[in-house]
Amino acid sequence: MTLSKLCPVCEMLVSDNAFSIKFRGLDLWFCSQQCLDRFNQRPSLYIGDPKHGKAAKQHGTKVQKHRRIRLELPDNDEFKTKLLEGLNSLMGITQTRINQNVLEIEYDLVQVSLEDVEQFILASGVNIEQSWLDKVHDALVHFSEEGQLDNLGHPYKDNGCH
Repeated sequence: MTLSKLCPVCEMLVSDNAFSIKFRGLDLWFCSQQCLDRFNQRPSLYIGDPKHGKAAKQHGTKVQKHRRIRLELPDNDEFKTKLLEGLNSLMGITQTRINQNVLEIEYDLVQVSLEDVEQFILASGVNIEQSWLDKVHDALVHFSEEGQLDNLGHPYKDNGCH
């Protein structure tokens, strides 16, 4: 009998053991380094425990976000296409679009955060255009998302009570 291995973060079928860990006596498999890193940040967001019940992810919780990020992009459609393809390869990204150097992105916070998205953009060599007000706004968004994830990371009884 073959056990089906599902990534606890994105629920994709996992074909090999490249990204696997043992956690609280459970063997867990992940589809990518991104999902493994995400799990390691907040394991209680993805797996519950007998005392507290199911985790938010096990309840099917999704937290859809829509953000706009002003980018300093070269005037090169091929580069923009590759950037969008790269962003769409991240788990949790549901939609991307660039309109006049403004990236509009929708994502599931349970799988990816704005900070993850920004790190990917910067790693691709693109600068994010930000005034001091934009930086303050982004810091507040990051803080808000971290708080939401911390709240979701507390497993709760299946009747909805902590």
